[in-house]
Amino acid sequence: MQPLLSAIPTNIITGFLGAGKTTLIQQLLANKPANERWAVLVNEFGQIGIDQALMGSQDEVFIREVAGGCICCANFLPMQVALSQLLAKARPQRLLIEPTGLGHPRQIVDTLSESHWQSTLQLRATICVIDARQYEDQRVREHESFNAQSEVADVIVFSKNDVLTDSQRQRIQAFADSLPPPQRQTVFIEQGRLDVTLLDAPRREHLTVKRSLLHQQKLTVDAPTPALEPPYHYHSQALAMEVGGWIFPADWQFSHNALLDVLFALNVERIKGVIHTDSGWLNINVTKQDASFNSRTAGADNRLEVISHHAVDWQALEDALLLIRVEAEAD
Repeated sequence: MQPLLSAIPTNIITGFLGAGKTTLIQQLLANKPANERWAVLVNEFGQIGIDQALMGSQDEVFIREVAGGCICCANFLPMQVALSQLLAKARPQRLLIEPTGLGHPRQIVDTLSESHWQSTLQLRATICVIDARQYEDQRVREHESFNAQSEVADVIVFSKNDVLTDSQRQRIQAFADSLPPPQRQTVFIEQGRLDVTLLDAPRREHLTVKRSLLHQQKLTVDAPTPALEPPYHYHSQALAMEVGGWIFPADWQFSHNALLDVLFALNVERIKGVIHTDSGWLNINVTKQDASFNSRTAGADNRLEVISHHAVDWQALEDALLLIRVEAEAD
């Protein structure tokens, strides 16, 4: 018989949409101790899980996604079920939990501190990732989730330091210093490279962070069907956001250059995808501040998800995607 799991070091990696959480987790996984098994529980805001594909596969790393809404909010059961299954399968020596960028992590901290989990999980530092450039956007700066994520953090990680100006660094540091005590540890990083030892930074005494009624309403995207068979499309609204996505068969190819034209023409908050183009497979990660299109190994299917503050003409976008589909080249 296998021994019972106990006291698994557990970190919550939170941060607003596009702050750089996935990149940071990728780097943590790449630099974890070689002899340790790690597990990652990822909460996708939309129905289509993409983060697992973006993170790729590594030895001794197990990744599980919870798609279709915010695990921080009203319906918390899917996260607990997924977490139990992940722990049973992976039996990890470190657990990372990544809530959606629109999530309010206070309830996750509270839930994982309950007696049901205390014998299994040992909560370590809660990490909040912030892109200082986003702070210049008033909608982000005043967003309840952005502020709640910062307040609950033990360590605040300012990402993308290589593209920040001195004034941006000063403003975001002043913001962190102004948060309610006790004081948080802060660090500026580049390319997601966080010192792994910061995962074990001391936890602060967590104070109650109030949530508005918005976070007590139905905040999940309409539940997906049990199996999302391509071609598949959905769109919905949640947390004052428009969200939509597509799954296409793996053998569908799209014009690389035309795809970039279509995506760069969108004025949205977030685009994530794994797409098969006539120049190879791409990982796609786009925010208002950055865009990355990186080559990758073949995916199980094509996936694309879009999140926007304003209405999106989903049919027009789908038509544009279908128009740039090309005949797959023979192997």
